[in-house]
Amino acid sequence: MEQVLLNGTWEMQEVGQNTWIPAQIPGSVYSVLLAAGQMEDPFYRANEESALARMEKDYLFRRTFTLSPAQLEHQAVLLRCEGLDTLADLFINGHKIAHTDNMHRTWEFEIRSLLRSGDNEISILFSSPTKFIREENSKIPVDGSHESSVGFPHLRKAHCMFGWDWGPRLPDAGIWRDISLLFIDSFRLESVRISQAHEENAVTLCFHPEYQRFGTEEQPKFRYTLTAPDGQVFSSSGEPLRIENPALWWPNGYGAQ
Repeated sequence: MEQVLLNGTWEMQEVGQNTWIPAQIPGSVYSVLLAAGQMEDPFYRANEESALARMEKDYLFRRTFTLSPAQLEHQAVLLRCEGLDTLADLFINGHKIAHTDNMHRTWEFEIRSLLRSGDNEISILFSSPTKFIREENSKIPVDGSHESSVGFPHLRKAHCMFGWDWGPRLPDAGIWRDISLLFIDSFRLESVRISQAHEENAVTLCFHPEYQRFGTEEQPKFRYTLTAPDGQVFSSSGEPLRIENPALWWPNGYGAQ
């Protein structure tokens, strides 16, 4: 698997305005405006109020990236977004690919069919979080902290960003973690769960891999290698692995580590 980061220099525009501002990603509306000298320190005196008002607007982030013909020969190309805050519409070369509504998770989207050799454009439109919670709360009123923006529980966004007894109301928006392209052929290993069956002076390990398949009906082959504290190496091609006299880990005071 090949990974290409899309971090770095983007540009941002307040929707309805004509000017674009350089934006460093990972970053946010506030960080971009602060770096450009277009916003006062939101933690100083009453600047919280003007910062909060900015989130009544929508903001567009965009950048171009270049792909080679060889990169498009992969079976799949995934757009991996590790942190989008929060209400976002994603576009590749003008085609909408997704809408996201949760800043607390990673999002992945298959986009190979929309890509081309040479220059490509990605753009992400972030909608106003304050308008969203106000509109949703008019439909279903919910309670919350009295120091916070009314309706904040309607959005899967860090709730303290809407204010708390110890903090200001600064419901920022943006690409707050890495964003990248994943070029994949055949399989991608996601995780391996190892179960243990203990008996007297032995343990049997069973391996349970989780994977994604791309463009193939074949079954993947796995080999697992276990290295004991004394350097002894055990291996398995997927079958249960029995270890005689294993070096077990013990809590402090119960035995050697």
